[in-house]
Amino acid sequence: MKQKRKASSHERSKEDFETFIKKLELQALETAEERIPLYLKIGVKEADLILDIGCGSGMVTRDIAHLTKGKIIAIDGSEEMIKVAKKVLKMYKNVELRIGEAEDLPFEDKKFDIVTCNLLLMWAQSPQKVVDEMARVTKPGGIVLASLEPDYGGKLHYPENPKVDPIFAGEAIKARGGDPHIGRKLRLLFVRAGLKTTVGIGNNRIWGCEEDKAYYLHARDFYVKALKEAGLSEDEIDKWEYDYLRSLDEGVQLNFFPQFYAIGKKP
Repeated sequence: MKQKRKASSHERSKEDFETFIKKLELQALETAEERIPLYLKIGVKEADLILDIGCGSGMVTRDIAHLTKGKIIAIDGSEEMIKVAKKVLKMYKNVELRIGEAEDLPFEDKKFDIVTCNLLLMWAQSPQKVVDEMARVTKPGGIVLASLEPDYGGKLHYPENPKVDPIFAGEAIKARGGDPHIGRKLRLLFVRAGLKTTVGIGNNRIWGCEEDKAYYLHARDFYVKALKEAGLSEDEIDKWEYDYLRSLDEGVQLNFFPQFYAIGKKP
């Protein structure tokens, strides 16, 4: 039986799409301190040709473009996302944008020095196929990088809320067609693609309550929407939000969930 495709960006309403773009911008800023050391570690400064898969709005690609004089080809399956990325990356002459599917890359074998993706495998219908394709188009001796892939099974949150916590610990991701446990699978995916693999956790720092509160207030619409979609009433959401913000103001809230990376060298 053919799998039903996940909802793509062009299937969102205009309002939802604009809100989603803001979410991606916040996400890119939030994760820069984890991703940029990885880009430097794998040698993007010295690379001649880099492929960024699932580039989305281009905000993560922009970080790579800051670091290299080499050429970057960035692809995404959404024409709407490519339009946004063109605006975000218009100042960068070393970036070429194309529409393309991660599971069937439109490139010949052994073409790129580095192939990278960020928060992509969690949403892929076949993450193994994506990593296999990334390895295929990488030159011998080149690098494949999945810079961040979360694992909500390792999420820590306290004080606890037994009704809300499971929603943000994977249920909401699963309901949208994602794999909330993709982080723990990275080693298997990369090794099976024939790559000499190193796996690690990028986010070792636990945010303070002020940082958590700023992030929550900026992304509040996403939290509330996820709770509504999970069936919570307005009163239940208001009660949870009151308790959550109070714990942040008191300085007692702790949030952490691991975001894994994988670096694979092609023999």
